[in-house]
Amino acid sequence: MLIYLAVLLFIATMISWIFLVVKYSKRRTLSTEKSKYFLKILHKIATQVSSKSKIIDYDKLYHKILNELWYDGTFGDALKLEPKEVKNINNIWNLHKLRNKIVHDFDSYDEKYLKHKAHHYEKEIKKLLKNVSN
Repeated sequence: MLIYLAVLLFIATMISWIFLVVKYSKRRTLSTEKSKYFLKILHKIATQVSSKSKIIDYDKLYHKILNELWYDGTFGDALKLEPKEVKNINNIWNLHKLRNKIVHDFDSYDEKYLKHKAHHYEKEIKKLLKNVSN
């Protein structure tokens, strides 16, 4: 019985230690070259006419940036890890949910609304790139 208690205490201590290391570890950054590369893609997306396409492509770009920062898995998986580099995770979740609705629900959205959301996504990507650039 005492051995089981010691093992459980050890496991709990290790899990707590790993959590603290991950939680308070240093922020991840991108090289200047990578940041410039992502900004170039961002500007290319901004020239598209369709706001739907912009939102979808901004979502892909944000996911690629997170992957580059070592957040693996789907975009949702990466967001569930609550990356320290993302200032307002709820904004990004809402934009990602909008992207999912555009792709899967085929609801018609007002172009003015989509244009506003696409602009908002562009600003969020710029914030992230500014936050993670060396």
